Amino acid sequence: MLSCLSRILSRSSNHVALCLLIACSSLWAGCSTAPVAPAESTSESQAVFHQLASLEVASDRLYQSIADQADVAGFSHQLEIESDLSSPFTPSERERIAQSFVRSLKVMLFDLAPEQFWEHHLAQYYASTLSAREAQRLVEGYDKEILSPTSRVRELRWNFVTDRLPDLLPEVRARSYRFQIFHEAMVPSLLPGDLVIAHTSAYQAVGPQRGDIVVYRYPDEKGTLFLHRVIGVPGDRIEVHNQVVSVNEEALLEPYVEHTDASSMSGNVRDNLGPVTVPPDSYFVLGDNREESLDSRFLGPISKEHILGQAMFIYWSVDPGSRAPRWDRLNQPVQ
Repeated sequence: MLSCLSRILSRSSNHVALCLLIACSSLWAGCSTAPVAPAESTSESQAVFHQLASLEVASDRLYQSIADQADVAGFSHQLEIESDLSSPFTPSERERIAQSFVRSLKVMLFDLAPEQFWEHHLAQYYASTLSAREAQRLVEGYDKEILSPTSRVRELRWNFVTDRLPDLLPEVRARSYRFQIFHEAMVPSLLPGDLVIAHTSAYQAVGPQRGDIVVYRYPDEKGTLFLHRVIGVPGDRIEVHNQVVSVNEEALLEPYVEHTDASSMSGNVRDNLGPVTVPPDSYFVLGDNREESLDSRFLGPISKEHILGQAMFIYWSVDPGSRAPRWDRLNQPVQ
């Protein structure tokens, strides 16, 4: 029942993980575009570069330009091989993989990027390439510019992707952590065979919140990885009575929980615990599949320093028994 003493999570294949972020690296190799205009230093001129950059990011055209160059076919082929599927992808399934890849790429490159990351770097590029007057002209005529296949905005976008993106990818990539679910501790929220992306910078400014699903490394000699839901934050009083969890004397409504054994075991912390007060900088975590989870009932509260990030979304899933893709789980948020 508690076989999760063994490793419950694992990094997914390095190749597949890299494909999600650097699938188009071969297109970038050897590309170079020299700046053609000096940067202008006044705050007013800098503002117009940022304004143009904001238009490009908000319209999703920068993201789409990156996605258009990605090696989606190569990613699909590698995913098919490494998933050990019962049958090869059909043409329609390859199209579904392509659509899933593009959505996953957007989450990792843009949704998990630092605030104003792309706007900042794109504005810097414009400042090294354009005069403020030309940038202002492009801002004022942006709606017309983007419709032209030979527009200056499109040319600049292409040059930015080929010139600057390879240097920016490592910083963005460092903010995500990829792993595969092997255990049943988080069923039904997460299933064995799900491949998940975690946001490693989610808790730089704030701590985990109740309900977050976090990845953490247990501080033992093996450094085992776990993934559980935050139930209690620092200062909370946690109690489990006949499998019902209470936080600060209020019973939790937990629609995400699954019980495989309804009988309550008196004297066993699995079903009866506490009250326990969560220490400072620590979190009380539980698996959604309560009778199949090794969590804070047994390990105690988890220190924030051991939390690696927040589980965000499922980018691929294969049923371990049938070796068939679970198409309905692709790009689903973890919640």
